Parts: sequence; C-alpha cells; structure tokens
Amino acid sequence: MKELPKVYANPMEKDLHNNKEMFYSKLLEDRGGTKNILKEIDSIFGSKDFVYKSKVEITTKNDVFETEIVGKSGSYLLTMDGEKISIPSILDIKKL
Repeated sequence: MKELPKVYANPMEKDLHNNKEMFYSKLLEDRGGTKNILKEIDSIFGSKDFVYKSKVEITTKNDVFETEIVGKSGSYLLTMDGEKISIPSILDIKKL
C-alpha cells in the first residue's frame, strides 16, 4: 500500500481559552422575567402568615392594583373576587 503524505500542523505555543465564555440569550430573559415573579409568588404562599388569603399589590403591563390572592392554578393567580390574573403578564408583586 502506498504511504500518504504527511500533513503539516502548526505547533500551538499558547494556552487556548476559547470555551470559557458563552452567550445564551435565554439567560438574559430570565434575569428580570418570570422566574423572579414565580419565586416571589411561592414565597408569599409559603410564608407562615399565609393561611387563606394574602393582600398584595400587583403591577402588570397595563395596570397597578391591590387585591387579595387566594391561590395559584396553572399560570394564573386566583383572587378573592373570582378573577384570574395571568402570571406571565405580571411585572412585579409586593405583599402588603
């Protein structure tokens, strides 16, 4: 069998660190997005003083209002008035 020609490889004299940083746009979206709101909602429902309802101030894309929340169902918060508030539309929630 015939011998193949040798391939030239340039020697590497420095350390390579090209895989230390990466960019993933989902990480930027999660910083100020839904995850923090979900943590705040879970902390309200998980607090020791939450028995049946909790008075909160909710800031959405369109409005700021005070209401009493009683539960969470899927991606909605349930209020004492029987309304459903979409969790993805909530920008901020504060316990009063």
